[in-house]
Amino acid sequence: MAWILIAFFFTPVSLAGEYPEEIQIAVISDVPITAAAAHILQLAYQRLGVRMTTVHSPARRALMMADTGLVDGGMFRTSHAANIYPNLVQVEHVLLKGELRAVVLPGNGHVLNMPSTKPRKVAVRRGVIIAERMATELGMEPVSANTYEQARQLLKYGRVDVAFISHIEDFGPLALKDWQEFEILPEPVTRFNLYHFLNQRHEALAKALPNVLRQIEEEGTKKRILDSFRGRPNEGSVERSPLKKQQTHLQA
Repeated sequence: MAWILIAFFFTPVSLAGEYPEEIQIAVISDVPITAAAAHILQLAYQRLGVRMTTVHSPARRALMMADTGLVDGGMFRTSHAANIYPNLVQVEHVLLKGELRAVVLPGNGHVLNMPSTKPRKVAVRRGVIIAERMATELGMEPVSANTYEQARQLLKYGRVDVAFISHIEDFGPLALKDWQEFEILPEPVTRFNLYHFLNQRHEALAKALPNVLRQIEEEGTKKRILDSFRGRPNEGSVERSPLKKQQTHLQA
């Protein structure tokens, strides 16, 4: 009996069939690419026999929820997320590619190249790590905004010199009419890759997903999903579920 118990506990997760029936992923509210990315991931999880639902949350809270185990993972972030949140496991396949664009008031395209006696103020969405990191690297003073609309207001009324806006797979708020009054600098501040993240208790899933996501990309399904969502007024919707109440025991 002892040897049977030992064999049971040391059976690899993939062989023991221990993928959960359902997982809950935190997503950032009002980010246009979210619905398309959710459909890609829902398909990938479906092929592994797992149902994926989403919970909408502010950007930084979404990471904290995934890190503490309140939800099972985060939709997509840059690889730096794993350096900040130790309980997150990166799914090693590039889910999406994006650019960080600088937006200024009309006629102020030269502002970033002009000398200044004090740091330029830049609106960054709270919890968007790539924008926060680039603001620091460029010696600018970040001004946090809870939404892209708030960032737009900060720029419009001169509270900041520039706004950093993420543009992902040709999705982003810059295509909206309200942003057309500004000047978008032609060269991106930086380019970046986005990865799906899971809480460490789902490490087996994190190891299984890259092959599935690669297959979805190679067969052209990923492109078809992205194309089907471009141009929609609200970029579609994703399936949501109430936040599950669960107790977890994690090691930081």
